[in-house]
Amino acid sequence: MTKTIAHWSLVALTLIWGMSFLVLSDGVKVLAPETLLFWRFLVAAVALLIIVFIKKARLPWKEGFIASIMFSIAYYSQTKGMLYTSPAVAAFITGLLVIFTPIVEGITYRKMPDLRVWLGSISALFGTYLLVGGEGSAKLIGIILQLTCAIFFSIHLVYIGSKKELDPAAFVAVQCIFMTAFFASIARAKGTLVLPSSSLFEVLYLGLLATALGLSIQVKAQKMISPSEASLIFSLEPVFATIFSALLLHDTITWRSFLGMLMIFIASLAVDFNCKWQLKNILPRHESGL
Repeated sequence: MTKTIAHWSLVALTLIWGMSFLVLSDGVKVLAPETLLFWRFLVAAVALLIIVFIKKARLPWKEGFIASIMFSIAYYSQTKGMLYTSPAVAAFITGLLVIFTPIVEGITYRKMPDLRVWLGSISALFGTYLLVGGEGSAKLIGIILQLTCAIFFSIHLVYIGSKKELDPAAFVAVQCIFMTAFFASIARAKGTLVLPSSSLFEVLYLGLLATALGLSIQVKAQKMISPSEASLIFSLEPVFATIFSALLLHDTITWRSFLGMLMIFIASLAVDFNCKWQLKNILPRHESGL
């Protein structure tokens, strides 16, 4: 897989994840968040384990367990935070991952990303602000939970980028196994664990496409693309969610939203630019670690 193919694979993935906003919205009307997440990751785990069995790949239990902790905290913080923040505020704070990811990557590898990545991150963040409208309400606990979500998504991105030697399907399968157990325990404790009879489509879409296929594409693509660059591409997710909402739910796209989407799209293109303009060309660069 070349970097260009990896880039457009992640763009295609944001299409799937963008549509998942609408699917998720329908799912939580029937199932409690923790129950929907349980069925989502259970379906993904079963599908991926079948593939792993056919391929006879090794299951990386340690690496998958560590990744599942990060992902579980991120998902649960985001879902819980929605109780205390408006969707606009939640979308904007989650979008901070385009800023947090370069920072986490710099701390991890003791080398900050190129200037083009920082400029793209700022452009994507401002574009997200315009896209979500810059309005909404939030309580302090909601802001803290959404910040926790953005931070752990960023850490998860960087961790995946450091595990390039692992089989994508096997790696994601282990994550899904542990996340299934995590959300099952929450659902049982709250007494919300029920069969998804009336939301089967939502569970299958989220489990098979958004999770099993989606996370496998992410892990494979991140063998070629850095975590910071991946976070830029993932900023397209709310763009496609907005477009699908306009097409299927007849929501209105304002000029402000359109400008925000354009800024995010331009920022995502920076990933595939062979740009040599780095921070050292403007300011003296010191090699000391963070």
